[in-house]
Amino acid sequence: MARTKLIAKYAALDTPDLADRIQKTITDYISENGIEELPNLELNGRWTGKLSISDGGWRGDFDFLYPVLSMCRVDRKGNVYPDMKKIEKRVANWREILHTPHEDDKYLGVCDDTFDHDGYLEDDANEFYSAAYKSELHSFLNSDNPDMLEHDKALTEIDNLFREEKKPESQDSQRIFGEGFAVQRIDNAEDYRKLMEAIEADAASGGGYSWINPDFDMDSIEEMFAGSSKNDDWMQWIEDLRNGRFGELPEDFDGLAEEEE
Repeated sequence: MARTKLIAKYAALDTPDLADRIQKTITDYISENGIEELPNLELNGRWTGKLSISDGGWRGDFDFLYPVLSMCRVDRKGNVYPDMKKIEKRVANWREILHTPHEDDKYLGVCDDTFDHDGYLEDDANEFYSAAYKSELHSFLNSDNPDMLEHDKALTEIDNLFREEKKPESQDSQRIFGEGFAVQRIDNAEDYRKLMEAIEADAASGGGYSWINPDFDMDSIEEMFAGSSKNDDWMQWIEDLRNGRFGELPEDFDGLAEEEE
């Protein structure tokens, strides 16, 4: 069951200076792009050693992947910057996941007997793959009449650019809840409604069964997503901190501190 092949695959990322590299990546991003979008961003570390910050994309099961803000600090003056203590905590957690064998490894394709090197895309191919999927999903969600079947065909065409083995035509696709769904988060009520309606229509046209309730209660859906647009109040909160509207705060104040901290 050893994971020697998996660990070796991630050797370029799993380096002694990983925490330092993550800190620099976050620092550089904030310097170049500001802090407005930080609540929506993740830091991804790939098997190639590449670190990037984005709002989605193809993610390997054992990539280093954490929300950017989970590795940041906000001081009492409203300054936002990476926190090495938090970064090191995430790095330690990721290393434990990478290095610890599990009884299901053979089913996950990560034990030495089932490990598949062909499942790892180089950085350029991964970026193209992500962009193609995100573009198709964007078009699907912004269509007046989203067609799940056509969407699935488009995603399959993208898959075939990168994968030699094609899915049997008779195999039901679950891509929207697997590969494709992870590429771009559904973070608003309207997109969620469109997605659910398309799934319902696809099931109905094929005579299949759908667990989707066709009587959509938009009030409930909007309530469900009410707290998902994290950056709606993010900059207002930062401005309030910078203007001292919360009174005198302790010197060690961290607005992003976890409960145990």
